[in-house]
Amino acid sequence: MNENNVSADVIDHDYVKLVEKVVSEEDFFGRAARNDRESRYPFENMAALKSVGVPSMAIHPQFGGPGHNIATRTKVAEAIAYGDPVSAACTNMHWSALDLIGPYAFGDPNMAALLRDCAENQSMFCGAASAPPDELDVTKVGARFRRVDGGWLGGGRVGFATNSDGATYVGTIASVVDDQGELVGRKLLVMFVPVGTPGMIIHDDWNAMGLRGTATNSVTIENAFVPDKYAMVRDLDQPQATFTDDEGEVQHMAFGLLNLSGGGMQVGHCRRILDYMAGYLRKRKGGIAVAIKGQKALTRADVGWAQSTYGRMSFWVRTASTVLYDTAAKLSDPLFPQNKRAWISLLALYHVRRMTEEVARESFRLAGAHGIVSVAPYERLYRDLLAQTAIIFKAPEMEEHLGKAELGMDFDPMPGG
Repeated sequence: MNENNVSADVIDHDYVKLVEKVVSEEDFFGRAARNDRESRYPFENMAALKSVGVPSMAIHPQFGGPGHNIATRTKVAEAIAYGDPVSAACTNMHWSALDLIGPYAFGDPNMAALLRDCAENQSMFCGAASAPPDELDVTKVGARFRRVDGGWLGGGRVGFATNSDGATYVGTIASVVDDQGELVGRKLLVMFVPVGTPGMIIHDDWNAMGLRGTATNSVTIENAFVPDKYAMVRDLDQPQATFTDDEGEVQHMAFGLLNLSGGGMQVGHCRRILDYMAGYLRKRKGGIAVAIKGQKALTRADVGWAQSTYGRMSFWVRTASTVLYDTAAKLSDPLFPQNKRAWISLLALYHVRRMTEEVARESFRLAGAHGIVSVAPYERLYRDLLAQTAIIFKAPEMEEHLGKAELGMDFDPMPGG
């Protein structure tokens, strides 16, 4: 029986096993230690993932991809994160860009061309849609572009461009302004700027406590020209358009929470910590006080408080996995109601978010002094997990919007960040 309680016809287990084989044979877990020490992008890992088509795995067949469903992609994210959460984070950022492009590609030949480039060449995206780390006032940053012949001209500062060292395109958003710099309605310019575009600088400035190798750099754009083929305009005052493929099937927007692969990444990371701690508890034996008193030395796994702590960790990982993949199976069904997708995604990812908080707290309690030193892999795993809890989703905001959803109010399916 599949431990995640998802039927075999929902997840492409053969493809997942292929990715797991790559993660194991390429020793993602071993490489992660070096990359963490050097704050180095996982070039080798990403090349290995490209060799089995991970960047393009969810692209619709109409644009040259295999069209794997949400459940399969979530499971692939888990497999990658079990080896290296940094590689999973970079991959997930790329997928999020594809999710934004995906539905529009059915009506926009320029967006379709970007998907085909990824499908054919495994080209990757990074996403820079936040304020740089040195700027807390988001209102003072961001890009502004005006319409010119053949494209858009402008600039600004943006940050947190995860996967920038491995990207072919920098995905970002900008306000649309006129020649005097005044805003033009509530229009959002979504751009996928080719790396190397004159006027765009990717700064090597990512220096963080965890997820050190994600190349989550800041980006400066100065008087840069972006051709129309790399941009699209969304009018926020207009209703969301509906897109269909060549067979008439509606293509649902899956950006942000709805892709669930961020949840898969966190489940994989926590599952690695759970497995590591099982071995650690069985090996960690006795203590100075026990030796001095002449008492029988027990492993930490034999101690009641450690057993109950480990049991709580296991509860969160197992139940979060079950909830996540049950939701992924529903979202992989094209007939599942569109008006329920955001709600059940928020429910599932709130459970996953609570899992990360509890696993971080409980595993740290189990680790003790021998677990938190840098010679042990747990120290890195813990820092990376804390980084995920800081960056991806915010539990209090998720709780607020879950409440709004239950009360029949408008709610945000992508709170926090």
